Amino acid sequence: MSGPNATSLRLRALPPLLLALAACSDTLVDHNADPALLNPSACTPVQTTCGGVCVAEDAAHCGTACADCTGTAPPDPNATPACVAHACGFECNPGWLRSGTACRRAQAISAGFAHTCALLSDGAVKCWGANDHGQLGDGTLANSAVPVDVALPAAATALAAGYVHTCAVAGTAHEVFCWGDNTTGNLGDGTTLERSAPVQVSGLSGAGAIAAGGGEVGGSPPTFYGHTCAAVAAGVECWGSNESGQLGDDSTVASAVPVQTQVLTSPPSALSVGDRHTCALVGGAIWCWGSAGSYQLGNGNPTNQPKPIQAIATGATALAAGAAHTCAVVSSALQCWGSNSAGQANGGDNSQAFVQTPAGVTLAGFAPTGAAGGNAHTCAVDAGAGKVTCFGANDQSQLSGAPTARGNVAVPVTGAAALTAGYDHSCALLADGGVQCWGQNDRGQTGTGAPGAPLQAPTFVSGR
Repeated sequence: MSGPNATSLRLRALPPLLLALAACSDTLVDHNADPALLNPSACTPVQTTCGGVCVAEDAAHCGTACADCTGTAPPDPNATPACVAHACGFECNPGWLRSGTACRRAQAISAGFAHTCALLSDGAVKCWGANDHGQLGDGTLANSAVPVDVALPAAATALAAGYVHTCAVAGTAHEVFCWGDNTTGNLGDGTTLERSAPVQVSGLSGAGAIAAGGGEVGGSPPTFYGHTCAAVAAGVECWGSNESGQLGDDSTVASAVPVQTQVLTSPPSALSVGDRHTCALVGGAIWCWGSAGSYQLGNGNPTNQPKPIQAIATGATALAAGAAHTCAVVSSALQCWGSNSAGQANGGDNSQAFVQTPAGVTLAGFAPTGAAGGNAHTCAVDAGAGKVTCFGANDQSQLSGAPTARGNVAVPVTGAAALTAGYDHSCALLADGGVQCWGQNDRGQTGTGAPGAPLQAPTFVSGR
């Protein structure tokens, strides 16, 4: 049918619901409806609705009910009321980390590629940052910009973060538990299965110092590798990747269970692991083994060593391995060697690609007591003065400040006692047990509450 009455006749023949839709300008939306119905989620994820207005969600405006949590007494005197997961809760004050319903101080910290972990005063372990391989140990694969609990079976006494895996010494027998990537057997449980929660390292007890490292082979996705070492009564035992001899057992065969490192027969006081090399501090001497292509073993030879060789004979008191460089505190001075692409082994001066043997780094007015090595940066701490200085790459503010300087940068930290360095972020453990981090934060590895741009200044890790 055609003609001027055709449309009206067709509309009269439609059911009432379709007539109502036709009365609106669109087929599904009535633009005369209440705006709250048209856009029911106008607030951002960090906001809530109070009196019909979007406001920042905080202790005074919490959850869908816009609750006021400020009058709630927290369970710990070092905490304040907070809105946590859209419900009234508490957060620990700056410098304190949450352990259950209590606020604790940290006693050790360790950083991997893009994650960081802390050992608390009660033996609990908290981790934050990247978690795509389960390296946070909370049973999930979700990144977290706030610390999460690691489900260890007993209180921990030592901690080590590798590239994308983590290990801890725990329990009265000082057994080792690991979690995260396990591509090369770096969790030591006899398998190559990835684990998002801790598993026990096979046949190992009585562990003291522990260290973990590794890296990745380019590709999409990349292939990860890593290894872990622990100090034991008979010396050192290591497990994981071994293509460069980094296990120290005089072979280049990977092992998914611990193997005995040769040469060393007494437990080292410190261990440090890089990308593909390992170093140990034994009675003032530094011994290193594994990859040597960047002279990171300190003997002036770029030939890989599958068992320990000596880099420094006497006087060393602290040790730090970066990806392909190494540093030690010797007679209250810092000596470094290895890759120097960004000046990480020579105080920021990268005019030489490598530092072939241990050489002093000039740190005027600074008496180092410890150090930490990242991918291409180094930080040193003067615990007596509580000061930190860093040098090398700074493209992600891992030295602190604007991403420009490469020489010695005085980090604005007060009361520092120890350090750790990830791929391109850094953290300081303060003398009072507080933890501050700076540098790359794209995956929440600084632990300051949200991922984002690099942090140019040291910031306390979240107490949530």
